[in-house]
Amino acid sequence: MADNDLEPFEMIVISIDTMNKDLGDKENKERLNNDKEKLYSIIDQTLSPYFQKKYAGRLVLNQHWKNANNDQRQRFTEGLYQSLVRSYALTLLNFDISQINVLAHLPITDEVKKLTVKSEVKYRGELIPMNFSFGKFKEEGWRFYDVKIEGVSYIKNYRNQFNAEISANGIDAVIDRLETM
Repeated sequence: MADNDLEPFEMIVISIDTMNKDLGDKENKERLNNDKEKLYSIIDQTLSPYFQKKYAGRLVLNQHWKNANNDQRQRFTEGLYQSLVRSYALTLLNFDISQINVLAHLPITDEVKKLTVKSEVKYRGELIPMNFSFGKFKEEGWRFYDVKIEGVSYIKNYRNQFNAEISANGIDAVIDRLETM
């Protein structure tokens, strides 16, 4: 089945299964903790087929998007994505991915253009909600663009962080920092 034929629920289940297999047991996670490039590669290969970078970048830049040129938009979007991969990768080393439970979902009709795939992760005896926001894009079909963990949106979090930084230092300084992380 082609990636654009998959429904959002299937994308998340496939991603979780792939990460669980590729990250492996505690010993392998320890090895990956010492080989960050390999770790980041695993996460990138798992997320990139299902993630809409440009839309996420646009949402994070918010009002700064219209003032950015195409090169700045592309570089910011890629830097943002790489930052997300690094952050997500390090987080995933700290818990058992097999403890992520993707919750039941309703059938998707043709009229639906945005939806949330809800999941829970068991961490230290607690169930933590982890929800993925999806949009239906003309060229790619369904892609996710935001993750909310315990109700905290990575889009909103990064938007607040980068808005202050862009206002203080300019977009090029933010892009340079993202590219050198």
